[in-house]
Amino acid sequence: MKEKISAVTWDKVKAISFDLDDTLWDNSGVIEKCEHELYQFLGRKHPPFKEHYTIESMHRVSEQFIAQDIPHFDNMTTLRKAVIEHMLLETAGDLNLVNQAFAVFYYWRNQIQIPQVTYQLLETLKQKYSLFAVSNGNSNLYWLGLMDYFEKHFIAGVDGRAKPSAEMLHKVCALKNIEPQELLHVGDNHDTDIQSSINADCQHLHIDVNDIEQLKNHVTAL
Repeated sequence: MKEKISAVTWDKVKAISFDLDDTLWDNSGVIEKCEHELYQFLGRKHPPFKEHYTIESMHRVSEQFIAQDIPHFDNMTTLRKAVIEHMLLETAGDLNLVNQAFAVFYYWRNQIQIPQVTYQLLETLKQKYSLFAVSNGNSNLYWLGLMDYFEKHFIAGVDGRAKPSAEMLHKVCALKNIEPQELLHVGDNHDTDIQSSINADCQHLHIDVNDIEQLKNHVTAL
């Protein structure tokens, strides 16, 4: 990990973009909890739903929507509402439940424990760099108390195609009027975060939430 952090050309960096899930916090089990609560809610409000769907088959519907590769489904809020609507239509349910069901999902989507070291890292970096969140997910940084650290949260399907597309990272560069090599993107996923950085010709740092302490110590010493 020390080698990865040291490989960044820090004197070129003017802005840093962060992935969120599993980079700034541990997201393990969060989506599973969301889907469980969504399933239970729809089953209570519309009993035929549970006769037709299991949690596993509900998840497969989401995968089928994602596989369509339709740009607006890059946005997880749009995708999730479309999936809920589809399942209610399939079971002759009341479409007025769509927003209620999504609200249940979204509440649990944001029940996340933010490590103290994440706050410390962002506070340190904010003194030296422009910070941005660039995510394929739909967590709410205002609810999580993190938005004050970032100049903007770029959200897939709203601000560009999902990573590994370079689109959102290019928009960060355009917003700050910087060259791609002056942007460092930090993320845990090689197929999305690192590949999008390569596609955008930005610098990248491949770390996850377990490496945040080391990164904080390094940037504090810069």
